[in-house]
Amino acid sequence: MSLIQKMTKAFVLIVEDNIDNMLVLTELLNVMPEVRYCNVRPSGRQLFAFLENDAVPAINLILLDINLPRENGYVLLPKIRAHPKLANAIVIAVSAQSAPQEVAKIRAAGFDGFLAKPLHFQRFPEQLRRIMNGEQIWEGS
Repeated sequence: MSLIQKMTKAFVLIVEDNIDNMLVLTELLNVMPEVRYCNVRPSGRQLFAFLENDAVPAINLILLDINLPRENGYVLLPKIRAHPKLANAIVIAVSAQSAPQEVAKIRAAGFDGFLAKPLHFQRFPEQLRRIMNGEQIWEGS
């Protein structure tokens, strides 16, 4: 599990394959003054290809969809933890599956937190601020 530390301006990466969810997350993050940089990748393969660019900053926070095709969030998490640009990133699982047993599985896998889909426009900014302040968030919808 990564070290949770306070952030003042976050470099955020979204890994999400659903275009509607991509747009919602991007819109929510782009209006937050606490977010300095936001980028979206639809798959693990595209995430790691993107990181090959030397201009990509070290990422502070990753919002990772659990149910990605090919490589799901559980498969990607250890690869994320092993990557030098992502080793210290906070990784928050995002999923529509929010049953207690699913959240327990996400915790056991080593994620730093969980947010249930659909995300709430009113609650998300405060949830993100709490994450940036070093608090672990394990919240359903």
